[in-house]
Amino acid sequence: MSKVQEWLESGKYLPLCLRDFHDQKDLFKYLDEVRERSVKKNGGAYMASLTFRDAQIYTIDIFLWVMARHGYTLQRSRKGLCFSDLDDTIARSNKSRSVTSVALIQSLLSKGDLA
Repeated sequence: MSKVQEWLESGKYLPLCLRDFHDQKDLFKYLDEVRERSVKKNGGAYMASLTFRDAQIYTIDIFLWVMARHGYTLQRSRKGLCFSDLDDTIARSNKSRSVTSVALIQSLLSKGDLA
């Protein structure tokens, strides 16, 4: 096996925040929320049938893998700007989804729909 192939299979071409499958899922769920807000704001059905899973598979398993195979990797900007913290953004998104899910379940329970 070539060194490039070993590197690709190790997943080390991915930024640390994308090496874990569950971390990938959280990021792509957040990206899906951004996509949905864009659809609502701009109208139309732009990428309406695209699921976060489809986007995750395409981006991680195809796009970034092919780019890495050719020597390109995704990396954090070195520009000295005050960027948003990705971990914080995803944590807030996860919390918001949890709160929404709990509220829905409580609503259904109070109506007796889950009896």
